[in-house]
Amino acid sequence: MPATTYLASRRWIGGVALAALGLIAGACGGDDGDVAAPTSTTTTTSDSGGNVVEIELVAFKPERITIAAGDTVVWKQNDAGAHTVTSGTVEQGGAGVTQQPDQRFDSGDIPTGKSFEFSFPEPGTYPYFCRLHPATMRGEVEVR
Repeated sequence: MPATTYLASRRWIGGVALAALGLIAGACGGDDGDVAAPTSTTTTTSDSGGNVVEIELVAFKPERITIAAGDTVVWKQNDAGAHTVTSGTVEQGGAGVTQQPDQRFDSGDIPTGKSFEFSFPEPGTYPYFCRLHPATMRGEVEVR
């Protein structure tokens, strides 16, 4: 096998292995803690234009969104399987992935084709993550 073909195949195999490791790390997240049920949220299939975050390819797109106080954000779940939108932060370190939900909002599992809405009445920065994929799926809503 020519050296360039060998190196290209090794890079491809290394990339696949790295991607698999990321998925495994995400699935082996830390303790969820107790998460309160959402109080001002709905799961729906309707379109609510404006402040939309698409959930696709195991990512929040965009990762960061800026809105006005009182606005609602809609997360549309386009991936196969389920994802969550859980307020709080994630820490990654030598002990693995530790989820730190802050009880502000939690969508529960959102199946493909459904969406989750949450209204943000007060200015602030609201980090969030997917409980099922905390190592890779994180986002932030900035409310002005």
